[in-house]
Amino acid sequence: MDIVVVEAVVLGVLVLVAVAVVASRVVGAVPERKHCERLAAWAREHGWSYDRERPELVDRFEGDPFVERRSNARARHVLCARPGGRAVTAYEYSYATSRHDGRDTVTTGHVHTVVAVALPVPVPAVEVRARGAASPQPPAAGVREAAVGDAAFDAAFTVAAADEGFARRVLDEGVRAHLVRAGGAVPVPFRFAGTHLLTWQDRAMDPGAAAQAADALVELLERVPAAVWGDRSDAVG
Repeated sequence: MDIVVVEAVVLGVLVLVAVAVVASRVVGAVPERKHCERLAAWAREHGWSYDRERPELVDRFEGDPFVERRSNARARHVLCARPGGRAVTAYEYSYATSRHDGRDTVTTGHVHTVVAVALPVPVPAVEVRARGAASPQPPAAGVREAAVGDAAFDAAFTVAAADEGFARRVLDEGVRAHLVRAGGAVPVPFRFAGTHLLTWQDRAMDPGAAAQAADALVELLERVPAAVWGDRSDAVG
């Protein structure tokens, strides 16, 4: 009889645990669903499109803040539009890392909002950061610090480039002056790389902030000399 009682108690505990797990998942799913609904509503109101998740974006870009190895990274809450006629993609890039401190395994979540604007042609990597803001990742192979020879600009920003000559062309006097005048209006860091100009922030998706960043990047692109794009100077991404 005692064995029967013990088995009943164990079974009851297991059932309660199962119910608690299911309940926690349901409770956690409610705010996530509401967040998706809010983003979709914002997109409809502002003329953007919205996708809850697009796995192909996980490996679209390289360098900070992206994980350049097999990971659990996800590209979620994707917003797309064409402000100024340029193709813009904004999304939440997230992943988790784990480390063992000798006793326990500690898991840390990382969330970034990425905003990318398509370029007319592929270009070498040029990354601009606020002076004093170090990259959490080592620079990519072939990318090194570049000097543009502008005292006001160099006091506010640092530049890393795969091609110093291209860095000087894309960051011409007009672009540098705009960046210095704009202060925090242009999001940094930003990077020209391959077929996109992109920026990223350590935060979850805020559609209003992402749209402002997109507008700032598009305005920045409009100031880049047309000669930088060669034969495609009249094209937009």
